[in-house]
Amino acid sequence: MSTYQSLEVIPSVKDLKYLSDALKSPHKYIALTNAHIGNLKNLVDLCHQANKKVIVNLELLSGFNADSIGIKLLKQHFKVDLIIAKGTSKISMAKTAGLMTIQRIVLEDSIALDAALKIVQESKADMVELRPGLFGMKFFQEFHQTRDVPYILSGFMSEKEDFDKAEKLGFFGATTSCKDIWNE
Repeated sequence: MSTYQSLEVIPSVKDLKYLSDALKSPHKYIALTNAHIGNLKNLVDLCHQANKKVIVNLELLSGFNADSIGIKLLKQHFKVDLIIAKGTSKISMAKTAGLMTIQRIVLEDSIALDAALKIVQESKADMVELRPGLFGMKFFQEFHQTRDVPYILSGFMSEKEDFDKAEKLGFFGATTSCKDIWNE
């Protein structure tokens, strides 16, 4: 059972030797951040056997071409549940293919913040990922007022206090590669 009542802790598996730990965790999502097209089907099958939903970042999936055919294959052949993408065109293709989508927003500076608020307002994504996590928390209210969808934090989320704060702020979830948090 998870410590968090309303926050989804999402194990981010960047080293496959820790996949079994993520599969044993009480959480319902797993982000496969170090998969490639050759091992993706097997990894997704393992996750689904453990009743986990699989999240894949289009920009991090090695050997993959994120065109409309490739994205359809993610849904139909590889059985991925959700994708993360920066580009709105990739989000649109994934939605057309029947995938749940997460719009990735990287907060680098005030110019990026202004552009990101416009992107989120126009995005058709099911969820929004804000990164790095600490900036996401700082600007959450601005994003939430712009568009009321579930928000996820990612990037440098490794302290229990950050997850406590994210839950209090009203985030849907937060990804982390920190195994200690997976078992909270």
